[in-house]
Amino acid sequence: MNTLRQLLALEAKLKISDDLLDRLLEGGVEIRLAPHQAMIDEGEYNPDVYIVKSGIIRGTNLNQNVEVTSGFALPGTMFMSFYCYYGEEQSFYRFEACCESTVIRIPKAHFDNLVKESHEFARWVVSAHQNQLYYYERKNQLLSGSSRERLIALLKMLSAATSTFNENLNVDKKHETKVKELVCNRWDRIFSIIPSRYIASYLGITEQHFSKIKREVLNEFDNKQ
Repeated sequence: MNTLRQLLALEAKLKISDDLLDRLLEGGVEIRLAPHQAMIDEGEYNPDVYIVKSGIIRGTNLNQNVEVTSGFALPGTMFMSFYCYYGEEQSFYRFEACCESTVIRIPKAHFDNLVKESHEFARWVVSAHQNQLYYYERKNQLLSGSSRERLIALLKMLSAATSTFNENLNVDKKHETKVKELVCNRWDRIFSIIPSRYIASYLGITEQHFSKIKREVLNEFDNKQ
């Protein structure tokens, strides 16, 4: 839980006390998901809030009967279906596990009570949502580049995030050392966790084209080691 608390605190620029994060987490229920198992399905009404403890959750939607990957939720990520939580409508997205994953389901009532009772928590939630909006815009910037640029940008992001996959953060290490470990030798691991077709779908390219640029990028990365 200490590692999860550290990652969750990074969801927002504003700092939040460990006590409030503990109150948030203590109100939740841990759920284990098998690969491809839905956490929230399209058309389901589920207004609760989720926090990824381990693994990777993928958001998808259908565009003219073609499945599109809208994003990935990594350890420490807090998210919900805004259609359900805010709009009181059925979810537009399907959220499913890319691999064996664990999430903490926070009942909406518990989450809302913390927002109501704690000004500090409410400000942190606003900052966390602003962070999500920032990354939605950042995604659009990422997808505006070439296929190769898109892949490199995505892999750098996932390299850092998946380094904590079922691992504990070593707080005693120097920051520079941790950063180096996060980036190096992670890409093969990412591809073993997330199927290529999911990444290709996120990047908006065909799986065949993705395979080609993946080989080029990985060969270039290996030659620099």
